[in-house]
Amino acid sequence: AVVVATDDERIRSAVRAFGGEAVMTSERCRSGTDRVAEVARRIRADLYLNIQGDEPLMTTRTVRRVLALHRDASVAMGTAATALAKTDWANPNAVKVLTDRRGDALYFSRGALPYYRDGAPAAPPATPLLQKHLGIYSYRADLLRQFVRWPAGYFETAEKLEQLRALEHGVRIRVATTPDDSVGVDTPADAARVERRLRRSRQARGRQAI
Repeated sequence: AVVVATDDERIRSAVRAFGGEAVMTSERCRSGTDRVAEVARRIRADLYLNIQGDEPLMTTRTVRRVLALHRDASVAMGTAATALAKTDWANPNAVKVLTDRRGDALYFSRGALPYYRDGAPAAPPATPLLQKHLGIYSYRADLLRQFVRWPAGYFETAEKLEQLRALEHGVRIRVATTPDDSVGVDTPADAARVERRLRRSRQARGRQAI
C-alpha cells in the first residue's frame, strides 16, 4: 500500500484528486515517524517506509537501497545518505550523518560535523563516513511501536531530528548510500529549486517521447 499520512484536509483533498489514498492523522504527532506509527495501527505490515513530504525528488533507486538494508534481519531501522556538498556543510537545513565503517549511524546533526579543534577546513572532509542525510526512513513494525512510546530525548529536542530519539535509546540505524541527492523543501527558495528540476525532467521526458 502507498498512503499519504496528513493532518491537513487540503492535502487529503489533493491526494484524492489524483486518485491516491490519504489517511488523516492527529495534529499532535510530533514527527513523521509518529505519524507513520499512527497509520501503522490501522494498516498492518512487517515493514514500513516513510518518505518525508518535503522530499519530493526521492528516487526509486534510493527507496530500493533503503528497503534492501532489511535483508539483514538485525536491521530494525534504515535511512539513506548521499555525498555532502561543500555548500551544505554549514547549512542547518542540510542534515549531516556520521557513520561507522559498517554503515551504522553514529550521529545526525544540523551542525558541521565533525568539530575541528585546530580550525575547520574550507570544505567537508572527503570520507564516506560523513554524508548528507536524506529524509527517508524504514522501520520494522516492532521497532516502530517501541519508538512512539519513548519521549523525545535531549538530542531530538535540541536538533529537531526524530532519528536521534532512536539513537538515544540504543537503536542501530543502518544507512544506505545513494548517488541521488534530494532537495529537502525547507524554504521558498528550496521549493523554487524543486519546481525547476521537475520542469526540466518533464521537458526531458517530452523530448524522449518525440
